[in-house]
Amino acid sequence: MQPADSPDALLHATTEGIARRVTGEKGPATALRSVRELIDNDEAELALDDLARVIEYFRILILRVEYDQLVTAATLLNSMDSLLETGVERLVTA
Repeated sequence: MQPADSPDALLHATTEGIARRVTGEKGPATALRSVRELIDNDEAELALDDLARVIEYFRILILRVEYDQLVTAATLLNSMDSLLETGVERLVTA
């Protein structure tokens, strides 16, 4: 089990929250399953990249708390470019 503030735990929580909201939407659900597999295989940096691209591609609105979790994970992984390159911040909703 990962500490609650580890990049893996933060990415897992964010991915699960998004997955619950897009249940029934085949494209995003399938893509998020791949992100979960990366997290489960200790590939947090790749998972962050993929999650940011999934959010961007499917134009998934994310909650402020989810964005904050992504920023924290990206900072811990020294991978803020994953978020900045995709413009995920434009898809943050209240």
